[in-house]
Amino acid sequence: MNPMYHLIDKPNSGRGKHWWIRLGAMDSDTSLTVSANLAAAAHRLGDDVSHLYYWDQGHGANTDPGDFIAWIAKVTGYKAGRKAAE
Repeated sequence: MNPMYHLIDKPNSGRGKHWWIRLGAMDSDTSLTVSANLAAAAHRLGDDVSHLYYWDQGHGANTDPGDFIAWIAKVTGYKAGRKAAE
């Protein structure tokens, strides 16, 4: 599946507008340009893009899970201490 079709050829107005893109700099499964092009295309459409490479990491690296949770809270407007609806 190529998401670029939905970002360049026929931009989907119903797409998610927030992107968290991470890739290991030593990834042997995905080219670094794939994530760079995806980030650039989403940014060009005015989307909120957080795009970083993990240094010396391979495919599927996850070295900043706390930052990801904080980013989700920021994007969703979640405030700590609020109880979930039961």
